[in-house]
Amino acid sequence: MFLKWCFIKGWASEEHLLSAKNDVDNVIAGQMSATEFFFKHCDGKLTNEDFNEEGNKFAQSYYDEHNLYSLDYSGLFFDKMYLVSENEHDFDELSKLIEKRYKGFKVKGNPRNPWWKFWN
Repeated sequence: MFLKWCFIKGWASEEHLLSAKNDVDNVIAGQMSATEFFFKHCDGKLTNEDFNEEGNKFAQSYYDEHNLYSLDYSGLFFDKMYLVSENEHDFDELSKLIEKRYKGFKVKGNPRNPWWKFWN
């Protein structure tokens, strides 16, 4: 689902835009699951070849040693993890949380907290 969020932001790599543009567009439109794209075009792993420069910077920070994405995902969907398909998750809810992390990243270079949240 992080992949879909990044594609919506316009962060698909040039390689994906050249070789799989229709599938990128289908993920954005909800006509293809990000999971399907992930296994079809990314060999089941995210690398720096999947996003553009901005996307890679954020992904590296969000997936750093604290692995905030996994914490965010499990915090929202613990009861659904590995049990239901991607379309049974609330993408909008996750997107709002990722967007908050991204705003914190843009201000402080750290997705952990928004600029105004000075504790933690």
